[in-house]
Amino acid sequence: MVLTGHYDVVSAANYGPHADVAFDPEALLPRLIADLRVNARSEAERRALHDLESGDFLPGRGALDMKAGLAAGIAALAEFAARPARRGNVLFAAVADEEVSSHGARQAAPELRALAEREGLDWRLVINLDATGDNGDGSAGQAVYLGTAGKLLVSAFVVGVDTHAGYSLDGVNVNFLASELTRAFEFSPELTDRSAGIMGTPPTVLRQQDLKTYYDVTTPARAWLCVNALTHGLDAATVLDRFKASAQAALDDALDTLRRRAEALGETRSAAHGATPLVLTYADLLERARQQVPDLDAALTAYDAGLDPQLDLPTRSAHLTGWLWDASGLLGPAAVLGFASLHYPNTTLDSRNPTEAQALDLVRATLREKGAELGVTISERPIFTGISDMSWFGTADSADIAAVNANTPAPAAHIHAPPAGLPCINLGPWGRDYHQWLERAYAPYSFGTLPRLVSALTEAFLR
Repeated sequence: MVLTGHYDVVSAANYGPHADVAFDPEALLPRLIADLRVNARSEAERRALHDLESGDFLPGRGALDMKAGLAAGIAALAEFAARPARRGNVLFAAVADEEVSSHGARQAAPELRALAEREGLDWRLVINLDATGDNGDGSAGQAVYLGTAGKLLVSAFVVGVDTHAGYSLDGVNVNFLASELTRAFEFSPELTDRSAGIMGTPPTVLRQQDLKTYYDVTTPARAWLCVNALTHGLDAATVLDRFKASAQAALDDALDTLRRRAEALGETRSAAHGATPLVLTYADLLERARQQVPDLDAALTAYDAGLDPQLDLPTRSAHLTGWLWDASGLLGPAAVLGFASLHYPNTTLDSRNPTEAQALDLVRATLREKGAELGVTISERPIFTGISDMSWFGTADSADIAAVNANTPAPAAHIHAPPAGLPCINLGPWGRDYHQWLERAYAPYSFGTLPRLVSALTEAFLR
C-alpha cells in the first residue's frame, strides 16, 4: 500500500496582519475570531466565524491543503506499524511541489516501479490524501474519488500585422485578435469536457498579453494567451483539435469584423481585406521551420539554453514559439496553438481492467462497512476536479503523453517518465476556503474519522 500527499503550501501573504501566525493554529484561532466579529461582512466570512467559534475547525495555512491529509496518513502508518501480526508493507510518501509542477510525485512514480522490482513487491493501492472543499454540512467533502481531472495549459501565440497607429487600417492589431480568442475560449461549452456524462470544468484564460516590451506608436505585432483546460475523459490531441477549430472560427470572425468596420469607414483595401488567418499547432510550426532552417533542432536547443533559467514555463514557451515563428518565415495574421506548461494526465480506476475492478470492489465494500461502524456515509465521486498528484500514480495513455510533448515548446515541461500505472484513489480531509486566509480543516472528520478509514483500507488490501 502507498499512502501519499504533498507537503508544500501556497503563500501566507493573503493573511494580511495575521501572516505572522498563519502557521500557528492555536495563536491564529483567537485572532481570526476577534477580526471576524468586528469585520465579517460577506456570507463566507460569517460562515467562517461560526465555524471557528464552534471549535470544530482548525485554521491555518496548510491545515487543510495538505497537512491534515498527511497527518491521517501518518496516523494510519503508525497504527499499521503497531500491529503485532501485520502483513504486507505500507509506504508513506510525502512529496514536494504539487502546487507548481509536482516534482515530488513525478520522481516517486519511477521509484515505486524500481522499488517493486528490487524488493519483489506488488503494489495493491495508492491512496492520495488530498483535501476537498465543502461549504455545506460535510456530506460532499466526505468522499472517495476514483479518478482525477487532467490539466492542460493550452497556449496561443498570436501574430498580427503591425503598423503605425496613425495608419491603423494598414494593420491587423494583435490585441484585437487576442481578445477575440479570449472571448471564444472563456467558459466555452464546446471546449468543456463532457465525457461519460460528466460536465467538466470549463476553460478559463490565465494569461493574455501582447509581447511588445517598449512604447512607440507602432501597434503590437504579437500576443500570448494561456488557457487552463481540465479534462477527465478527452485525450490531449482532441482538446488541441477543438481549440484549433475554435481559434480558426474566432480569427475568421475577427477579420470579418475588421473588414466590415473598414468598409463603414469608406475603406475597401484595408490590411484586413487582404488577410486570411492561419492557425497551426506547435508541431505544425516546427515542421514548417525545419523546412527553412538547416539543423533547426540544434539551433532551437541552443536558444532555449540561452534563455533566463528563472523564466516560468509559460513565458519560456512564448519565447521559444516566437523564435520558431521567425525561423519559419510565415506571416500573420495567425495563431499557433500548443501547450505551455506541464501536462497533468487524467486518470481513473478502470472497471474494464480486472485488477482495478477488483480494487474498486474492495474500496467500496471497505468504506461501506467501516463508514457504517463510524456512523458516516462516504460518497463516491468519479473525478477529483482539482489538480492532484493522482495524475502521477494512476494510469495514463502513452500516446496522449507523446501528443502533448510534441506540442509543448519547453523541453522542461515534457513528461519523460510515465505515471506509475497503479490503482489509485483519493481519500482526504474536508474543510473550507483553502488557499484563502480563512483556510480551515473540519477536525472531527479529518483527525478522527479519516485515519480510521485509511487504516481500514490498508488492512483490507493487505489481508
